[in-house]
Amino acid sequence: MLVTAQTQQRRSLKYIRLAAYLASQPPATTSIELSIAGVEELVGQPLPPNAKFPSWWRNDEKRMHARAWLTAGWLVTEMVAAEARVRFERAQV
Repeated sequence: MLVTAQTQQRRSLKYIRLAAYLASQPPATTSIELSIAGVEELVGQPLPPNAKFPSWWRNDEKRMHARAWLTAGWLVTEMVAAEARVRFERAQV
């Protein structure tokens, strides 16, 4: 499968709504818990199947989906697969 520049750009923009949501939170909000379905609603499409595993939610800036929350100033501090929920906490500066 050929990955074009346009396809790559669409992929990199896929999680921008999540980043915008997190960045828009008031400074007093230090923690947010979202269901996987809630993240999918924010993103506007289903997450990949491996998003049901905690390893997908690592704070790894090499991964485009993680860059979304990291760039917005947030970290994933917990992913509970059995409950399909993720906890984001504001990064300390």
